Amino acid sequence: MKKAILSSLCSAFVIPGLGQILNHEIKKGLILLSAVFILFVGGCIKLAFIVTSIMDSPSSMGGDPQKFLQAIEAENLGSFWILVALFAVIWIYSVIDAFLSGRKLETEKRHEILSD
Repeated sequence: MKKAILSSLCSAFVIPGLGQILNHEIKKGLILLSAVFILFVGGCIKLAFIVTSIMDSPSSMGGDPQKFLQAIEAENLGSFWILVALFAVIWIYSVIDAFLSGRKLETEKRHEILSD
């Protein structure tokens, strides 16, 4: 399989940063892996705090779905959505960068073969 396709697929569907590692851009891949991991853990922690806060509030008790939805609406979800947006931006960047880097490597390899 072509390196551009393989590396971008790995970044898109497996782990962001893995495509960069496949393209021999180890530092960039590790930075992307670290950033995604930190954002993922931060999002999970923030989500846990939100759920705990909703479950502890007296307005969400009683099993009434309407009250539960009102408790969710009352929560400040701004920082959670910022984490989700940053995660998505890094993921999209990882896919595009892996594809472009892989395509560049293939072109360079093709030029080397043709020049020999």
